[in-house]
Amino acid sequence: MVRGFYAAASGALSQQKSINIISNNIANATTAGYKSQSTVNMAFGEQMIARLGADNQGSGAENIGQGTYMKVLSSDYMDLTQGNMEPTGRSVDMAINGEGFFLIKDDKNTEMITRNGQFAMDKEGYLVLPGVGFVMNESKGKIQIPSAEFSVDAQGNITDAKTLKEKLYIAKPKADATFEKVTESVMISKAGYDQADGKLTKVAQGAIEKSNVNLAQEMSRIIANQGNFQSCSQILKIYDRINEITANQIGRIG
Repeated sequence: MVRGFYAAASGALSQQKSINIISNNIANATTAGYKSQSTVNMAFGEQMIARLGADNQGSGAENIGQGTYMKVLSSDYMDLTQGNMEPTGRSVDMAINGEGFFLIKDDKNTEMITRNGQFAMDKEGYLVLPGVGFVMNESKGKIQIPSAEFSVDAQGNITDAKTLKEKLYIAKPKADATFEKVTESVMISKAGYDQADGKLTKVAQGAIEKSNVNLAQEMSRIIANQGNFQSCSQILKIYDRINEITANQIGRIG
């Protein structure tokens, strides 16, 4: 009975986490450059085998004990597929068609990446992502442009009055990179970055990349997860009632 209680509790916790992530996807459906997320679940037994595997150099040496084959959260998954392009007509707005991310640095010299190209120019003429940091050129320096009257070609070359000024640095996270979110559309790749292949990347000026969230799919997922969460909650109530009966009545029999 206790194992069943734990299985229902793990199911409720997993569904609650999924609901939170789906809700965040829905809330950011209109956020430029946002990438949808989902949870990755596995059975407790599979997770235990993975952590105790002989070839596991990380947390595998830890004994996490015995338990029922309940569901546990393994990790979060970020869908990096490209969103649709939306024309804006603003010269400071940019989008990437293909692989790669814009490289941003804040005042602490922290390197971040984003697909959100809703840029602006500060008082000194530097190209910035408002509230985050400076947009980087291919030398990983700040980009300064005298006026908003400039053009950007598909290779990321920035031209002002027919004079080449800068070239955007398009970053590509290294293989098996994990991401840490700074904002909903800005991330840090813990494995670092390489410069993206220009043949696979095209920059579009006067447009932004919309979120890749599929609202219809997310609404279906949240309804299904809410139903599963309610089922697990009902099972927990039943087990709680059984425990109450066990403690208060069975002991008095005879």
